[in-house]
Parts: sequence; structure tokens; C-alpha cells
Amino acid sequence: MIKKSLPLVLLIMFFYNGFGQNNPCAENFLITSKSLEIKSSNIPEYIISWNFTKTANKNFLVSELEIQPLNGCWKSLNGTKRSEKIIHKIGSLSKKSQGEFAVSFKDLNAKCFKWRTKIVNTTTNCESFTDWQFFSFL
Repeated sequence: MIKKSLPLVLLIMFFYNGFGQNNPCAENFLITSKSLEIKSSNIPEYIISWNFTKTANKNFLVSELEIQPLNGCWKSLNGTKRSEKIIHKIGSLSKKSQGEFAVSFKDLNAKCFKWRTKIVNTTTNCESFTDWQFFSFL
């Protein structure tokens, strides 16, 4: 009985590992950020850029930026939420495979924020997130 069910168990484990949570929704993409000094202000802007031009399945991907304004900037990612999360929809990555989004102090009315990118494969409903990043305008 055990010898007959062993191949079935191994087959189930193979499919579970092959299609499990550990596989990302997208590969070969780049999300970067930088601080940009503004000549007419002493408060910089923050630029979040994405590049999915080398992503094989970009025709099936949509994305958005999640930006959470924070209080308590000295606590970094653990700062208390200041207001509702802001969602900037990038949309279809086949149409907007490369781009950038500027975040300013005036837009957020907060001294700091954390942000991450959400990526969804529309054919498999695979949903993944980048790690949270932190930025302070101070």
C-alpha cells in the first residue's frame, strides 16, 4: 500500500512546490527610487521608477504603487500611519513598461512615508508585493 501511494505523494509535492507561493508573478524587472533636489525649494522630491521592459510576461501584468504617509519619522517603517494609503495605478505594464512617479511633501502633507509596489498577473491571479521602502523629506 505504501509503495503504491508514494509516487502519488511525490507527484502532489512536485505540483505544490512548482506552483506555490514561492514563485514570483514577474521576473526581470527593476524598481528604483531617488531623491531629487528642487532649485526653488529646500525640500526634495522623491522619484519612484519602474522598468519592466525585460519582463517576459509583461502583457499579463498590472501594477500600482502603494504610498503610506507616516508620523514618527524616527521610527522608519514602523512609524504610525498619518492618513489613508495612496494608490497610484500604473496599470497595464505592456503599455507602461517603463516610467516614474514623483512624490512631494505638498502631495502627502507628511514628513515621511513608506511605499511598495504591487504586481498582479491577470491570467493567473498571482499577486506579489515588493518590500516596503522608507523615505523622509527631512
